[in-house]
Amino acid sequence: MQYLGLVLILLNIGAIAVPITGVVLIYSNDLSQIIIPTEVEEIVSNTIGTEESIELPQYISSSYDPVSRTAQIIFSFTNPFDFDLNLNTVSANIVCLDHIVALGSATLDNPVTIAQQETKEIIINFVWTQVAETHFLSQHISESNVDVKLVDMQLDVSGINIEVPEEIIVSVPIIP
Repeated sequence: MQYLGLVLILLNIGAIAVPITGVVLIYSNDLSQIIIPTEVEEIVSNTIGTEESIELPQYISSSYDPVSRTAQIIFSFTNPFDFDLNLNTVSANIVCLDHIVALGSATLDNPVTIAQQETKEIIINFVWTQVAETHFLSQHISESNVDVKLVDMQLDVSGINIEVPEEIIVSVPIIP
């Protein structure tokens, strides 16, 4: 009985260890291929291998709707790569640059596909909270624009989630 138990244990260990050993031997020249999907490796190699640099989106225009407490900011972005980019989501928190007050959130209006070497407009919706409205009335009453920073920005580009560590500073309208 103990012999049968020992055989079954060794059979289970072999069923796990043999395939793992086989994969490690197959990819022994480059073990990163076991962990990194080939699609991600292709995007990274195409990105790093290009001589073009990624430029930040360029501000085009903005509008403000006081009823819904939203601002729409329009940017243009040029895809410098030799492959299409799908901008699925953008999200960030908005903070007043001068007073470090949380003002609301920013989200992508609609997903955008940017073909290789193409320039497209990207619409970002800024939604202000009641705290933001109070802050504008008390601290920025005579201003038509306020400088804000986008923090904790997260992007979904072609299924790859990106967390942007930098803060992005934008001037946005607060009155029509």
